[in-house]
Amino acid sequence: MAFQCRIACRSQAIVQHNRIADMKKTYTILLMLFFLSAFTYDASAQFVVAQDTIRGRIDFSPRLGDLNNTTIVPNDSVFYMFPPVPEADPWRYVDYYLPSRETKRGYIQGTKLMRVDDYDIVEVERLSSHGTISFKNDKVRVHIAVANVTSKDTFIKLGSNGGYTVNGKPAEGTSRWAAPKLRYQSISVTIKGKNIVFPKKVYGHLFEPEIDNMVVYYNEQKDIVYIVANNGGGSNYYQAMWQVSPKGVADVYIYDPSAK
Repeated sequence: MAFQCRIACRSQAIVQHNRIADMKKTYTILLMLFFLSAFTYDASAQFVVAQDTIRGRIDFSPRLGDLNNTTIVPNDSVFYMFPPVPEADPWRYVDYYLPSRETKRGYIQGTKLMRVDDYDIVEVERLSSHGTISFKNDKVRVHIAVANVTSKDTFIKLGSNGGYTVNGKPAEGTSRWAAPKLRYQSISVTIKGKNIVFPKKVYGHLFEPEIDNMVVYYNEQKDIVYIVANNGGGSNYYQAMWQVSPKGVADVYIYDPSAK
């Protein structure tokens, strides 16, 4: 009897191990598709952060080569960087995100930045068909849940022009007169035991999330987690990124090509 029990337990362990392996293989394929879709959409366009290890800040110029009207930007400030223009080298064309999340277009030096996707990837822990995904390494855990939009979600407002808003913010991932179908339910990040639960104001206006089309990065030196998501499908595509530390989460950074 004990021998049969051991055999049964071992069989269950093998099944569980195979399930985890299959899940990781599936996510690896999805991760490859994420990078391919991002590359196809806008080659070399991506989120980057300011990084000057000597000065601790960089210069942002509204015009190429205009060093007399630069803005000093501290390290870890977020930009959205566009594909390189050979004539502008070593400067790169970017959107600079203000605290209000409005953007200014201008230039930064390509040697004074860090690509977010150059930080360590936090691997997927679990991807569920019930609308949840979690990522985990030995210092970080990220949990995200999504839910269908229902008639009880009265915070979503339809304007007279057919556009949707949430608390005055445009509803990302939506089309005019087409009600959103999927929303974020919750997002939380744990960094070295410190749990950060995201307030709804940093994700409540984001719709059509694709939890199988996102990546989590970790800057271990500064304990900063970056969550990057491709959402909205092909017709209402947008990128969203959250920057999280043990101090809390900053408001979401959004790149919406249709808004430019």
